[in-house]
Amino acid sequence: MSVRKLTARIFGSLVMLCGLASAQAQEHFPVADPFQFDPDFRWFEPIYDMDLADMKPKKRANTGWFATYDRTHLYGSRPELERPQDGDTRLDSGWGHRYEVGFMLPDEDKGWMFSWVQNNVGEFFSVRKERGNRFNDDELGGTATNPGPPFGFEAIPGISNNRGFNYRFVDEKQSENVIDFDSYELSKTWRMEPYHYGGILEPMIGFRWFRIQDTNVSQSFISSNDPLEIAVPTLSVLFGAAAEQMTTDQAFTQNDAITGQIGFRYFKFVDRFTFSSDFRVFSGGNFQSSFSNRHVETTVYNGNATIAEGDTVSRILYTETDRVYSRNEEFFLGFDVRGELGYQLTRSIAVRGGFQVIDVARGLWRGGDINNAVLQGGSNDQDFLLVGATFGLTLNR
Repeated sequence: MSVRKLTARIFGSLVMLCGLASAQAQEHFPVADPFQFDPDFRWFEPIYDMDLADMKPKKRANTGWFATYDRTHLYGSRPELERPQDGDTRLDSGWGHRYEVGFMLPDEDKGWMFSWVQNNVGEFFSVRKERGNRFNDDELGGTATNPGPPFGFEAIPGISNNRGFNYRFVDEKQSENVIDFDSYELSKTWRMEPYHYGGILEPMIGFRWFRIQDTNVSQSFISSNDPLEIAVPTLSVLFGAAAEQMTTDQAFTQNDAITGQIGFRYFKFVDRFTFSSDFRVFSGGNFQSSFSNRHVETTVYNGNATIAEGDTVSRILYTETDRVYSRNEEFFLGFDVRGELGYQLTRSIAVRGGFQVIDVARGLWRGGDINNAVLQGGSNDQDFLLVGATFGLTLNR
C-alpha cells in the first residue's frame, strides 16, 4: 500500500472518530446558545389588530430574552423612633427605578429572571438661619474672595455666599424619613398552559437580597450673635473670637436581608392591552449594623464678641467623634404585590403603568442604636411600607 493511500485512510479514520466523539458530546453536553430563539431583533416591526386577534394566548406570550424598565414613585412609611412623633403614620414621597431581565425557553416553557428595585425617600425638617456676616461683598461685585488658579475658584471654602444666592446661611436639619431601598432577586420561572379565558400563570421561586440603609440626623446651629451666647459668651471664650458652630448628630443603619422567595405572575391579553399582576412573599434573616457619631464644624471670625457685617472668616475647624458600632440579627418577612396595564406599540415593545406595594412586615432596623439626648434611635424590629405608582416599557414580554 502506498504512503499516500495509507495517509488518506488514517485521515479519514480520524475525521470519523472526531465526528462520533462530537455527536456523543453534544448528546450528553448540549451546547447552550442564548440566541437560538428569535434572534432577529425586529423590535420596532409594526403589529396590527388583526395579527393580535389571530394569535392564541400561548402563541402571543413571547419566548426568548426579555427586559423591562419602570420608573417608580413609591411613598415610604416613617421610622418608629423613641422620641414621640405626631407624623409616624405619614407616608413620604420617594422616587426610584425597577429593572428586569430574563429569558423563557420556547420548547420547555421555563426560564430565569433577574430583578432590581431601587427607591429612595428623603424627608427633612429644615430651618434656615442666616450667618452673622450675612453676605460676601466681593462676590456681590462679581469677583471671588481669595481666588485660586487657574479659573478664579474660591481658594478657601466656606466663606462665600451660598451657591445660587446673594447671602450666606445654613440649613439646620432634622431627618424625618430618610431611607435608601434596594432589592435584588433571582427567580426560576415556569409558564403554565393558558386557562379557558386566556389567562396564563407563571409560578416562580428563588432568592432575594435586600439592602436597606436608614439615616437619622439631627443638627444644631449656634452663633455668637444668639442672645444666649451674648449673655454667656461660650464660643468667644473657647475660640478667642466670635464664632458659629454647627453640630451634627448622625446615625447610619444598614440592613442586609437574605431571603427565600416564592410567588407567581398572572397575565392576560385583550386586543392590544395586557393585564398583569405579580405576587411575591419572602422571608429570611436580616443582618443589621449601625454606627453613630458627632460632627462639629466651627467658623471663627475676626470679631471679638459678636459677628458684624464685613467681618472675615479667620479659620474653620472640623472635629468628629469616634464611631460607635453595634450589630444585630432579626427574622425578616414581607410581601411584594404589583398590578399593571400594558399597551402593545410594536411587535416587541409595549408601554405600561400600574402600582406596586412592598411591605416589610417585620425585622427592619431604623434610627440606629443611639444613647444621645438629642438624637433618639429606634428598635431593631420595625416594619416598612412602600406603595405608589410605576410607569415604564417592556421589550419582548
